[in-house]
Amino acid sequence: PWVVHRHRKLWDRPDAFMPERFHPENRDRIDRFQYLPFGAGPRVCIGASFAMQEAIIALAILLSRFRFDTTAETRPWPVQK
Repeated sequence: PWVVHRHRKLWDRPDAFMPERFHPENRDRIDRFQYLPFGAGPRVCIGASFAMQEAIIALAILLSRFRFDTTAETRPWPVQK
């Protein structure tokens, strides 16, 4: 999924953080198998809905207790192991 989510043939500016891609008015432009947050097909993640619920709760707790700022000198990049 990480590679598909950054494929230049599937996405405009694939390395950019653009949450507006997923706004309701833009969802029709995204193919079902172009964005796979939890996989797709018959073996989709059984805990997908629970994981989303957990993520929202964790984010709400973090945002209520801490302040987050961006820094110009740090460019986040995922590391696969």
